[in-house]
Amino acid sequence: MYQIKNNNLSVCVSNVGAQLTSLYSTVTEMEYLWQPGYETWAHSSMLLFPNPGRIAHDRVIIGGKVYPATMHGFADNMPFDLIEHKENKLILELKDSDYTRKYFPYAFRLQVEFILQGDMLIQNFRVINDDDKPVYYCLGAHPGFYCPLVLGEKAEDYTLTFDRPQKLDKMELEENTRLLTGNKTPYLQNETTVPLHDHFFDNGPMVFEGMDAGSITLRSGTSGRFVEMGIQGFPHLCLWGAPTRMSLIAIEPWIGTSDRVDTDHVWEHKPGIQVVQPGETNIHTLTFRVG
Repeated sequence: MYQIKNNNLSVCVSNVGAQLTSLYSTVTEMEYLWQPGYETWAHSSMLLFPNPGRIAHDRVIIGGKVYPATMHGFADNMPFDLIEHKENKLILELKDSDYTRKYFPYAFRLQVEFILQGDMLIQNFRVINDDDKPVYYCLGAHPGFYCPLVLGEKAEDYTLTFDRPQKLDKMELEENTRLLTGNKTPYLQNETTVPLHDHFFDNGPMVFEGMDAGSITLRSGTSGRFVEMGIQGFPHLCLWGAPTRMSLIAIEPWIGTSDRVDTDHVWEHKPGIQVVQPGETNIHTLTFRVG
């Protein structure tokens, strides 16, 4: 476990999965990130690489060969190496190995960098191609936050608000498999705000496409406490949490999404697939502010 801190924030990160495990404000004296316990979820956040979401039949075809693949990829369970650790900066790295090549036949490095700047945590994901061929991948983050943030408040006190109007479609999920059916339902039509309530997740997770936002903010209309995530460049969004009575909400920016029920399993054809050319690096960035 590694810690970085400044006058505003204290952040802890595990070397397993480069998992963000604590986002604590020394100003409000509050923890914002879900802390694992008996109730609901055994993580605080997850790194979803090389795929967020579900994989049909838990297999993909890469270069004409079949490889095993699982929901949310393999990176979240793997130890990352320490590259740099300063008081306000941390870099962890996952490098390809005999193990990863059983699932993902590429020479690559995945670096996750955490930087504190004032009241902001910056999280950079670097996908580095060490191969002699293009590397195809998807990427997602899965941080979970207390909701309500303040004990005694209700889910109905909270909203999710985008920084600019969105035209979002909710992607229909097949029952049980939660693969994409290909059907979509308009969800936000040039709107910015999603009201929350205890039964928000009674029908399971929600996956959206068409996101074009700079940030999304979880905010209490009662106490004013908030979490703001900078999500520029992430076109998909998954929301997940506890049904019946909300206790946490996972706000998951994705690049790429689950397989469709009619998938041909070809990795390069996955919805939202990204490519990084030999010798090059792709960088994707999230930011966090709390108050």
